Amino acid sequence: MANPVDRGGTRLLQWVQQQAGVSRRKAAELIAHGEVSVNGRPAADPFLMLAPENARRLTLRGQPLPLERPEPRIYRFHKPAGMLCSHDDPFTGNTVGRLLRSEGFIGYTWVGRLDQDAEGLLLLSNDGEFIHAFTHPRYEVEKTYHVGFRPVPRADVLQHVLGEMQKGILDEGELLRIRRGRIAGRPPYAVLTLTEGRKHEIKRLLGHFDLSVERLVRVSVGPVELGSLRAGAIERMPEAAAVPLFENARIALRRGGERTESPL
Repeated sequence: MANPVDRGGTRLLQWVQQQAGVSRRKAAELIAHGEVSVNGRPAADPFLMLAPENARRLTLRGQPLPLERPEPRIYRFHKPAGMLCSHDDPFTGNTVGRLLRSEGFIGYTWVGRLDQDAEGLLLLSNDGEFIHAFTHPRYEVEKTYHVGFRPVPRADVLQHVLGEMQKGILDEGELLRIRRGRIAGRPPYAVLTLTEGRKHEIKRLLGHFDLSVERLVRVSVGPVELGSLRAGAIERMPEAAAVPLFENARIALRRGGERTESPL
């Protein structure tokens, strides 16, 4: 395996976050408290660049962390309703982070977030560039959701709402909008595609029109679909499907988001 600095180095903060499987905030806290050492000495600078000439041994709380890149992988995970998209939470043990650790997913994190009462597709990966390219709003990765209502609005009312949401609404000083929307099924539900992913965005958009969400399911992230993956299941993506995603993510990062169409 190649050393992490073969392509120009990696910041200490990012490496600790990835290899220890903790949040960015927790990684910064561990470094600030002197729990991370490089070559036997506490490293206080989270932006220290790990390079062959300065990083021969890295430890967290005295335990070694690898200095080699892992084999990059992507897994599909159907997050069930009731699970919190957090590494840890003081009020509930039902978090994505705790599940990943219990299943041996060290150094993994996920693309985007889902509300605790929402369900659907999360992409899990140990590749930081892929996570960044698929998460940052600059790269406009499309995420599609199925939204059920209670009570179910009339089709003409829902069609009008979809049109207004494409134009955008102002809520708490933020412009919220969908990229596309359509009606499907009986009883009817909405199929919404967004690229931003602001906090509670779909509920805020629909709440503007006095519509209540009964069920919210993310069915795709970029070209990756939830399909028939059952709630709670984790499934590795085949290499033939994952490699193009890694390549397109790196293209997007090199371009810095300056494009009219996302390659993702």
